[in-house]
Amino acid sequence: MKLKPSDLNRRIQIGTTKDVLDESGNFYSPHFLPELTLWCAPRTRTLTQQYQIMKTELEDTILVVIRHNPKVNDGYVAKYRGELYDIVAVSDDESNQLITYDIITLRKIKKVGSG
Repeated sequence: MKLKPSDLNRRIQIGTTKDVLDESGNFYSPHFLPELTLWCAPRTRTLTQQYQIMKTELEDTILVVIRHNPKVNDGYVAKYRGELYDIVAVSDDESNQLITYDIITLRKIKKVGSG
């Protein structure tokens, strides 16, 4: 994968969530606890890739690219562009290149209704 350092121009936070009771005392909502802040780049799928994932568990996911970081795995949650996402998968770059990149598959966390 060829990327320029300038392509990594968006921030993503990686961390965990803790369920916290909301102000009304009726609902628990996830509260994000960041552990890492990284630069990332959105990655678009080709039309063929979009057709291939239709009607699969990956249909409603997005992709972002980060510099390789062994701390990032699918046990974490990501905050990207103001929204919380589950990390569905991390595709590690196992090449022998000096600079390697990982592709992270994200699925938006659905918010709990408040009423």
